[in-house]
Amino acid sequence: MKTVVITVGNRQVAWRCNDGIVRSFGADGSRKDPPHLDELYQQFGVERGFHDPEEKYRYGVRYLSEIVYQHCRTKNDFSPVVLLLDERILAEHYAALAEPVEVILWGTDQPESVGWQFYGMDTCWLAQLMAGAIQQRYSHFKVRVWNCPIAVNDRQALWNFTEKQLKQYIENLPEPDRANWQLHIQTKGSVPQIADALGMMAAILMRQYPVSQIIPIEPQPFFDPSNQSARSAECFDVVSLGKVFWPLERERIATAWKRGDFTAAKVLLEAHRDRYEALYQLAHLLSLATNWDIQGLLKGIQGERWLDQKSTIKLVNKQQRDQWRQETVERCPDRETPASKLLKIWEFELLIELALQQENYTLAFMQFTQMLERLLFWRYEQENWSLRQEGAEGNPYRDPSLGELRQAWAIVERRSPSDAFVKKLETVNQYRNGVVHRNRAISRKELTELANVFLDASPEDIHQGLLEMLRQILNQDQLLKKGVARSLYEWGLEQLK
Repeated sequence: MKTVVITVGNRQVAWRCNDGIVRSFGADGSRKDPPHLDELYQQFGVERGFHDPEEKYRYGVRYLSEIVYQHCRTKNDFSPVVLLLDERILAEHYAALAEPVEVILWGTDQPESVGWQFYGMDTCWLAQLMAGAIQQRYSHFKVRVWNCPIAVNDRQALWNFTEKQLKQYIENLPEPDRANWQLHIQTKGSVPQIADALGMMAAILMRQYPVSQIIPIEPQPFFDPSNQSARSAECFDVVSLGKVFWPLERERIATAWKRGDFTAAKVLLEAHRDRYEALYQLAHLLSLATNWDIQGLLKGIQGERWLDQKSTIKLVNKQQRDQWRQETVERCPDRETPASKLLKIWEFELLIELALQQENYTLAFMQFTQMLERLLFWRYEQENWSLRQEGAEGNPYRDPSLGELRQAWAIVERRSPSDAFVKKLETVNQYRNGVVHRNRAISRKELTELANVFLDASPEDIHQGLLEMLRQILNQDQLLKKGVARSLYEWGLEQLK
């Protein structure tokens, strides 16, 4: 769903008069503008009087636009109303959309205390006039008017009102509409204070929703030199606020992505979904992996869930998509196999590096230890190892512990207790028990010693050193390559460069 908020200024609306001239409600004979307002009063047979006894402040747009609006309502015809800045935008950018479109016209209805010179220029009735014209021409649009009762020079009150209006509007959106809601704003014709308030709120909302600014390009000159008729904007620009802020946002998103904070990356990508929907969806799926739900990630990218979405097809070539599809099938077949179990275990290797990127060495160690134990247990099941389990008499179905698995592995591999790798596995077991039972923390020094790399090694080098340990647990023909989770993670990083 798209919501278009148009702030109403008196220069946006005109009336096609009986003589064919288009007269603007914003042209009052000043600054070289033609005296259209005087002529419109004459067109409707209304004397243009004064608000005050001193005859200092003449009736302006507020008074006239109510008269014109009531005239159109009586005749049930708004066709002479000309939308000088917005007609082309509505006709070309929204009229043919299949999705719902709602137009909100933001007028001013200031208190009389602001003074007649400001009160008389209010656009509350002009907004109603615009609404009638838009509804008549585009019956499938939903059109509503918001009239701001705040003095536009009361900046803080204006901001508070704008925030409240938009917040309530979003909260009242039906859930399906809110999920894919987009906000578009057009502030060209309004007073600067209204435009600033809406622009500020739009910049905040872009953290959650795609927001675009629609900018009509005013014709030059605005009035036809031959007959002084007001001319309509013939073209416009659409500027995504997300695109404007992308150079600043991209680095923050890439940093969050690299350290594995996919939830934060997803929040930041919300404002850029119009251009990076595939990346936004992938951030959500990878966040499942960091919660150890590898199955959820692999199932989530299959078919229409991600791989066959239009946004993904636009960014990823068919060969890569077919490869990911095949790899997910191998890991998530209809019936679990020894090979699929092993492949899924190996997917967790990404989590080790993500913890290292965060300099969380204890978490990296525990991720590594979990993989180590899973690989040992996988071999134990597949090769039907025979091992003595202490306390098994009372519970013959108890799964073996890490200590029992590593000792059985050493026997199967014919490694002596003095073997360097066997001793390293024993150290891993001791460290793990210390973390679990005694709240022990693992230092960078201890982790680099286990990985057999230098103390100042990069997270990537430490990660590779730990993977080499894991590979030694497997037979040579079971050495594993890059997993799907890592491939997707690296693809995402590449998109953020």
